[in-house]
Amino acid sequence: MYSSTDNSETQNKHWHVLVFMIAVVILFAILLLRLFSLQYTHYDENLQRSDNNRLRKVELIAERGYIYDRNGIVLVRNRPSYQIALQAMNMPRKKAERDSVFNRLLRITDKNGVRMFDSLSLDTAFQRSRWIKNRPIRFLEDASPEQVAIIEERSSELPGVVTVIESRREYPYGTLASHVLGYTSEISEEQLKLPEFEGYSQGDRIGQKGLEQGYDQEFRGKNGVKLVEVNASGREIGPVKGIEGEAPVPGLHLVSTLDLKLQKVAEEAIPDSAKGALVAINPRNGEILAMVSSPRLDPNIFSLKKRERNKGWAQVALDAMHPLTNRAISGTYTPASVFKLVTAGAGLESGILSESKYYSKPCTGGYQYGSRYQKCWGTHGNLNVVNAIRLSCDVFFYQAGLDIDMARINEFGRRFGLGETPLGVDIPGEKGGWLPDSASFNKKNKRLGWRWARGLILNLSIGQGQLVTPLQQAVLVGALATNKGVYRPHFMKELRDKDGNVVRRYEPEIIRPGKMKEETHRVLMNAMDSVVNHPGGTGKRGAVPGIRVGAKTGSGEWKKGEKTHAWYAAVAPLDNPEIAVAVIMEAAGGGGAVSGPIARKVLMAYFGKEDEK
Repeated sequence: MYSSTDNSETQNKHWHVLVFMIAVVILFAILLLRLFSLQYTHYDENLQRSDNNRLRKVELIAERGYIYDRNGIVLVRNRPSYQIALQAMNMPRKKAERDSVFNRLLRITDKNGVRMFDSLSLDTAFQRSRWIKNRPIRFLEDASPEQVAIIEERSSELPGVVTVIESRREYPYGTLASHVLGYTSEISEEQLKLPEFEGYSQGDRIGQKGLEQGYDQEFRGKNGVKLVEVNASGREIGPVKGIEGEAPVPGLHLVSTLDLKLQKVAEEAIPDSAKGALVAINPRNGEILAMVSSPRLDPNIFSLKKRERNKGWAQVALDAMHPLTNRAISGTYTPASVFKLVTAGAGLESGILSESKYYSKPCTGGYQYGSRYQKCWGTHGNLNVVNAIRLSCDVFFYQAGLDIDMARINEFGRRFGLGETPLGVDIPGEKGGWLPDSASFNKKNKRLGWRWARGLILNLSIGQGQLVTPLQQAVLVGALATNKGVYRPHFMKELRDKDGNVVRRYEPEIIRPGKMKEETHRVLMNAMDSVVNHPGGTGKRGAVPGIRVGAKTGSGEWKKGEKTHAWYAAVAPLDNPEIAVAVIMEAAGGGGAVSGPIARKVLMAYFGKEDEK
């Protein structure tokens, strides 16, 4: 007979078994529900996760588009370059193993016993490999065949270290048109933060300066992608069968307005040891035929390996001649006597001047204005406006400026391309000029305590005080000659795809009125003609046999006791303008004597008269 105690113990055992059985059933139910969820409810999601662990996307960099001159000659192309890089998906995951690869790389030397890699570049690459998984991370650029062979021989002991072939920019003509073409380099961390670089990634090579920057989006093309299979350790096994990636789309090619032949002549005419600039433009549509900024630089240095690139960059950046500056579009200078065309045009347009008008005070070497005696560079006697431009007489324009006033003069200048607003050329870095009036003069010189006075018009009427760029000077004389409007200056003629099909053509665009009365135009053209073709003209050294060239010279004062900046602005043929040229040589002396022969060489080449003297 069982006692009550035994019965209680038996019930407790049964209860414990029941609880255990219920717990087991619940556990299996949970497992079954979870299994059902994994296999059916979240099947697609889990399959995607599995594929993500098994498959990796590798970015395929698109080929960058070329740059051609107007006749189809290659100015910028790509060259193959070997890179030693880290491929994150193939690297060991354990820190100790990654450190072992790092140390092995540090110990590798070339045939001369020199270390192939520096610790800083390696450390940076290893750090970046933590978040960049789909593209190689370069730590040795432009590797030599010997360096590539060394890495290939040791590939088994260097997991994740790969040799890749990339294209790098090549500029076959070296310094030729370097400021126009620009260069490429790896995008900086500062640039990545800017909104205009949205969609770019660290490691991307982008255009810097010139056309490379101005048309970077067009040159880049569209990167492709391929899928590769990796094992449990993250190492690449091979391409995924049955799944095609996306092929990269090459960038567009740019056919520029530059004329290689003319560009060569222009660069040979300006010594690289001098500071200066030249712009040659077609005033009928704004196409820039040649542009020189001296001293020049070789953009190929930015495609070299890091050590050589840094050395070249340091030399350029520390050069007191500032070769990185494109003086043709960002150099601002006083326009000097070239501006007398603007003063004369404003006077003729307003009726204050005429071809038959002579001032009562002839040029005797200077002009008395109140207590101030303003000198002229010569003694010219009694002149009309045509002869005053031909001889570049200051005294005539002192009196004309006072009569016309700066408001009319500035309006005429802006009408033909001068002023504070840039012309909108399609490369970065262009600056506007400055046409001072009382308000802007007082604002600019407030800290110095200078105030506008009427006597300032004497200097301004002869172009001593305003600011212009060489591009503006070329546009000015070209638009004066055509009298049909100011066209936006530009370098892009066409964009073409890889098969040579035209994707886009540049449509000429008038951006300033650039028109005057026919009588004003006739007088100014006669004056510019006499500057070159009259025996006493200041610009006769720019004459071209058989071509009616019109021009204006200028000598811009900039620092007391120093030689003046030498200006020469010309257009030809005057009766049907095809080319306008502006030349400035810094601190070089008289414009007619120094810059005139330079402009002449360009004009002679343009009209096919190089063999004539």
